[in-house]
Amino acid sequence: MQIALRISLIKQFLACSTLILFCKVVSAQDTPHRWSVKPYIGLQQSKFDWSIAGNAAGANPNVLSELIWKNLKGPGFGLDIKYNITRRLSVKATNQYSNITKGEAEDTDYADDNRQNAFYFDLLNANKGYLYDAALQLNYQLLKFGQFNINPIVGLSYNQQKFYLLESANNPDSKGLNSTYQARYKGFDFGAEFIFITNKFSLGATILAGFYNYSAKANWNLIPDFAKPVSFTHKANSFSLSGDINLAVPVSKSLRLEVDYKINNINTYSGVDKAYFNSRATEETQFNGANFRKNAVLLGLNLSF
Repeated sequence: MQIALRISLIKQFLACSTLILFCKVVSAQDTPHRWSVKPYIGLQQSKFDWSIAGNAAGANPNVLSELIWKNLKGPGFGLDIKYNITRRLSVKATNQYSNITKGEAEDTDYADDNRQNAFYFDLLNANKGYLYDAALQLNYQLLKFGQFNINPIVGLSYNQQKFYLLESANNPDSKGLNSTYQARYKGFDFGAEFIFITNKFSLGATILAGFYNYSAKANWNLIPDFAKPVSFTHKANSFSLSGDINLAVPVSKSLRLEVDYKINNINTYSGVDKAYFNSRATEETQFNGANFRKNAVLLGLNLSF
């Protein structure tokens, strides 16, 4: 009886060992590289604008004040970390930070509807600020046609931007100007990645749409009537459409040289503008919305292990 029991236990042990070994082999075949890390650097160019109406009904006039930041340029860097759960399923965390080192801003106020009868205009320096983007994405290889893959993507996204209004040498009245406008977008993305893979290179295109909650706060440092450090706030909803074209060339089995061209358009709808004052009650007007556009060229090294 004891011998039979021992033989039975040995068989069970061998069966379990074989199963574990088989699972490890399958796992190794399924995910040859678990991790990939991609640091990169690049250049960005962007534009941002927003406006408010004269009252909460969006009238008197329909565009009272408008700010446009344009020709914003500067260097950027980032880090993408990807973990392959299986050959088909992966999760990726992305972070990108860009400095604004060059740019200008237009500040215009209007007396009549449809941007008519401007009673104030100023062209200011805006060569300071930053753009920060972060995302956590789940990627699944849904379809594979030979060398062509289609991978749906869902994820969470966070974007933060800080724009400056700085004194202009052409305007003595702007001396000491150091106003800021800080915007945040929080929401989710969905879309797909399309990849064509060969032995010598891979070419990918990613398209993502996103729905975000938008919030912003401003510090208008030269207007005494405004409260500090928060002079006014904006809240609204946004829709994003972004794209990425990626060219990857293998350097070795675990290292690739990659070039990306990224575009990002975020349209923010109408919402609420709240102005805070030192000596009177908070006032609300209609926030007419905002528009953000960014293009970036990036160069990176993708290390897999």
